[in-house]
Amino acid sequence: MKKLVAGLVALTATACATAPGTTSKNDPYEGFNRSMLEFNLALDDAVLEPVSKGYTAVTPEFGRDRVADFFRNLGEPVTFINNVLQGEGTRAGQSGFRFVINTTLGIAGLWDVARYNGLEQDKEDFGQTLAVWGVDSGPYLVMPILGSTNPRDLFGFGVDRAMNPTNFVRYSGDDDDDMAIRVGMGVLNGINSRSRAQGAIDSLKTQAEPYVALRSIYTQQRDAAIRNGETAPDEYDELPEFEDF
Repeated sequence: MKKLVAGLVALTATACATAPGTTSKNDPYEGFNRSMLEFNLALDDAVLEPVSKGYTAVTPEFGRDRVADFFRNLGEPVTFINNVLQGEGTRAGQSGFRFVINTTLGIAGLWDVARYNGLEQDKEDFGQTLAVWGVDSGPYLVMPILGSTNPRDLFGFGVDRAMNPTNFVRYSGDDDDDMAIRVGMGVLNGINSRSRAQGAIDSLKTQAEPYVALRSIYTQQRDAAIRNGETAPDEYDELPEFEDF
């Protein structure tokens, strides 16, 4: 335990002393990336959009909001850990407080009570943590299903998934049943997120060059997230938000 604490102290000290790494617009794999975007858009047209629209049609907005709040709350422990690793004590305290309040008064996170009281969510991931530690992003990538990313954020995604609290909850006495429940929760979260992103995705598909637009959106939003919402140093065109998707 002492070694773990010492390691966290060293990491947070490093985080405070290192300039954030930027999200590179370097795109040496453009041919591959364009093929992956075409695949993702085709998959969306054939499967994800019809499922999403069917889900939206049968699920009232109130229900979709509860699902979104529930899964946002499940992400708070990951945000808490990443805030600690970034040396953001105040933000860590806020994310921890949000999780406690929403899990209790918000009935397992179905209502974002903390937001209603003015405490907005501060979403942090391990890709952002690596950037705060000064790790550069590497080249822009488009992956099947996952979409826009880069080596730094792809590694961070894996770490965040490993830290997700749903991995450690026992829903039943059977491992297979627990896995089925976790997969079902992931599918529900994905469909609900796709439903909420319908307008943004429609806007992307109307762009003259969707690939360039998506690359700019991703780079802009990741740099802003790394700087905790502050404007990135580069200028970008006004493009739709894709946070949920």
